[in-house]
Amino acid sequence: MYASTVTHDIAPEKTQRAQRYSNWQNLLFWGIVVALVVVAIGMRLYHLGVPFDRDGYDEGVYWQTLRSMSAGSILYKQIFYSQPPFFILSTFPGYVLFGSSLWSARLGIALVSLLGLLGAFVLGKVLSERLGAIAAMLLLIVNPIYLAESQTLQAEASSTALSLLAVGLAYLWWKYPAGTRGFMYAALTGITITLSIMCKLLSVSIIVPIAFLMATRLWHIWQKQSGTRLSALLPILVGIVACILTFVVLILPYAGSYQTLLQSVITFHSTAAQVYSYSQQQNIATIQSVLTSLLTLTAFFGMLAALVRRDWRVLPLIAWFVATLYLLWHQVPLFQHHLIALTPPLIALAVIGIGNHGLKSKESSNNILSKANPYITWISIALILLTAVLNVQQDRVYYRTAVASSTSGLTRLESKVATDLRKAISADQLVVTDAQFIAGLADRNTSPDLVDTSAVRITSHYLTLSQLENATSQPQVHAVLFFTGRFYLPDIAGYHSWVAQHFHLLRNYGAGRELWIR
Repeated sequence: MYASTVTHDIAPEKTQRAQRYSNWQNLLFWGIVVALVVVAIGMRLYHLGVPFDRDGYDEGVYWQTLRSMSAGSILYKQIFYSQPPFFILSTFPGYVLFGSSLWSARLGIALVSLLGLLGAFVLGKVLSERLGAIAAMLLLIVNPIYLAESQTLQAEASSTALSLLAVGLAYLWWKYPAGTRGFMYAALTGITITLSIMCKLLSVSIIVPIAFLMATRLWHIWQKQSGTRLSALLPILVGIVACILTFVVLILPYAGSYQTLLQSVITFHSTAAQVYSYSQQQNIATIQSVLTSLLTLTAFFGMLAALVRRDWRVLPLIAWFVATLYLLWHQVPLFQHHLIALTPPLIALAVIGIGNHGLKSKESSNNILSKANPYITWISIALILLTAVLNVQQDRVYYRTAVASSTSGLTRLESKVATDLRKAISADQLVVTDAQFIAGLADRNTSPDLVDTSAVRITSHYLTLSQLENATSQPQVHAVLFFTGRFYLPDIAGYHSWVAQHFHLLRNYGAGRELWIR
């Protein structure tokens, strides 16, 4: 009787202790997640509005694109725009709502980049439970190239964030493929696939791991009884339909400019690839900086750990990495900011090394593996922490460089030129320039069709001398600014002489930098 009473007393006590321990774990986990999100927001707001072009050119182009949209011009019709529409469309609301400034434009990028944290959380948790979620978020938050792009007015951070979210949702769907959750995760996967690719075409590599997961699911469905196959296929069909509908919704507003859209987004880049084909041999050297990083070493260890554990979920991630690497190798011209595309697959491969301890049925068949698994997990965690620490050091260098650049001689000169341009023409008058960022600093607009006067566009003959002369002849144009040297390229060498005939020189800043007005 006494023993029975003691047993009944101990059982509830153990249950209560287990519940308290579980509650403490939940509190700690979500506390860390919230703290990481707060840190990520703070890192992206820190020095967000520094008044210099972080990329050296592209920020000025997209800033002027946003300004032209605010003035009522339309993408692919009046505005020359060489990317799919969703990047600039997702940036525009924040730009307008928060003051139509450089800071508000970058804020739009920073906000969209936070979706990458959600993607990292989802993918990390599916692959390696709670530790994986925290590790993936940490690696993404402190990743130097992702941090830089999250503060830069470019498409890379937006497309990367949505790519990570799309693959994370795809793995979540693969884990819960049926029922209400299966339909919801499949639909969200289809939507985010389209949004990612419609930010930047380089994100098309996400189709590879998602197609891998879909093929695996189809094989599982094929093993089922014939009567249950159709219902199991429905979530996949929902995902495909969601993908197509999202594409239609994004493209429909530009149906009248469909031919121009195709030329700007696809033909322009294929032509540029032919013109710059000689530079492809340099791509390996450019990519090497990422392949020799500690993150790549951590990802390689994570991949090996998953293969040793026979965790075949690593195969789509390997395929994702290889596909992205292949696209980057073929990308011409390839710039440093394109390398951000490797960040999501590398983080996923690193995190899968921690292991999902719900897969014990596979591990129990191998006693040696069962004993070695904790050591593999701790090595993965140690490599992830070491990578994070080194990345934090690089982040500090990035911030110091940003502060130094904001007070450099070139930045001061750009500020002086912007002041001169602001005084020279009124707000309703336009400027033609090869330095769109300076026009933005001056609070002045460029011609919508000349928001992009890049060397790639000029040398690919998508911007000719006659087009420049015709655009500059418009009565709204009251100033021409030569600053970066792009207007002196051989393909449009006669432009300076033409400007000298129709405008008069207001300021000469040396080294071919000149401000001309009517």
